[in-house]
Amino acid sequence: MANSIFAIDDFMSKLDNRGSYAKSNRFTVEITKPQTLITSVQPSVIEFLIKSVSFPARTFGTTTYRSGGKFGLDVPYEMTEEPIAITFLGTNDWSARDFWNDWIMHIQNTNSYNMQYYKQYIGTVKISVYDEGSDSADSPTHQVTLHECWPKGISAVELGWESSELIDFEVDLAYSWWTTGSAGDIRRSASASRSTTSRSTTRSSSSRTTSGVVTQVGKTPRQRREARARRRAEREGRKQSK
Repeated sequence: MANSIFAIDDFMSKLDNRGSYAKSNRFTVEITKPQTLITSVQPSVIEFLIKSVSFPARTFGTTTYRSGGKFGLDVPYEMTEEPIAITFLGTNDWSARDFWNDWIMHIQNTNSYNMQYYKQYIGTVKISVYDEGSDSADSPTHQVTLHECWPKGISAVELGWESSELIDFEVDLAYSWWTTGSAGDIRRSASASRSTTSRSTTRSSSSRTTSGVVTQVGKTPRQRREARARRRAEREGRKQSK
């Protein structure tokens, strides 16, 4: 009897060949703040408080093309990058909210109301997902990097006597573009980075060793001229003594 195309075993086998299901709760987020941002809260301290995040959407803006008034055809004319939302859990020290308020104040200080230059307030956000067998942050199965991102807004926090729920809030992130990386690309990138670091260390060590040898046995041009002059004088002296 032929196997059914709806057989569960066949479906599970094909699923296992693709690495099985991807779980939405196996993720990390790495935030890189602008270099000019001064804040007492470092991103690495609050990244574990991220409750939820979404991969970015990508859509086309379209316009209607008409031919002789007979029909309308939607055609794309630009690509739109939609902002993403990151939800943070609130803590009693309010560190996560303080970090994003500092970033927003860095974009426009409410004391002067001067806007910061674009290159001075953009950062990077990297979202990684993992399978159930991953125990290290170095082995994600998929990764999305948001380039030139900045906080477009931070949500309000509602308080009330009638509720004892945990506090959370959202941050909307705008960005210029995003890129993806597969598991193989990420591993190759990490390997190349380690290899580059190793070669750099080796070159640095070799340079230090060579520099040490030159320092011990090398001579300046003036010292070499003086040494040649002394050797000539010694030869002349030996000739005259004969």
